[in-house]
Amino acid sequence: MANFFRRAGYAFQKQDGDEMAFVRTLTHQPFPRFHLFVKIVDYKFQVNFHIDHKAASYDGSNMHSGEYGEDSQLLNGEIERLKTLADDN
Repeated sequence: MANFFRRAGYAFQKQDGDEMAFVRTLTHQPFPRFHLFVKIVDYKFQVNFHIDHKAASYDGSNMHSGEYGEDSQLLNGEIERLKTLADDN
């Protein structure tokens, strides 16, 4: 799993149980970035992701400005890019 997402340009961030988190920046700055949470379910990747627009705005919080949902052209484009990469492997 980690190798596929590394080849797709993502950096491993952390693992929590059977779920792994990866990030990929959209510019040369830390934000904005794609933030993926991946686990394997029934021999397939189950991916939940969003775009982090900025870091947490105050100490002690992991909440940040994010973009979620099917209406996002950036998210939909990234889904298609990952599907294409998976089909090529």
